[in-house]
Amino acid sequence: MLEQRQTEKGTVISAGYPAIEKLIDTEDFSVVNDVFEKAYNDLSGQSKIKRGLKKSREAKKGMLAIELTMNLFKELLEIKYKIQEMLKRTQKKV
Repeated sequence: MLEQRQTEKGTVISAGYPAIEKLIDTEDFSVVNDVFEKAYNDLSGQSKIKRGLKKSREAKKGMLAIELTMNLFKELLEIKYKIQEMLKRTQKKV
């Protein structure tokens, strides 16, 4: 459910995920990329270990979760750009 909240830019409509919204607004993924890259590399090493088959499967699931999360961020950015383009076209018509 959407809600209104105050930010330094004024009142904005929020989906309730301010950290994600800020990340998409600023497009500064450096911290997220560093953390995800380290975790992915650690999981990749775990997934290649033959003994402890359960750990290997869990590591692969963790790697997939990281990949899906990064794909979600990419999709959110694409949506942001589409909305910005739609706004530009609407403002040109007015």
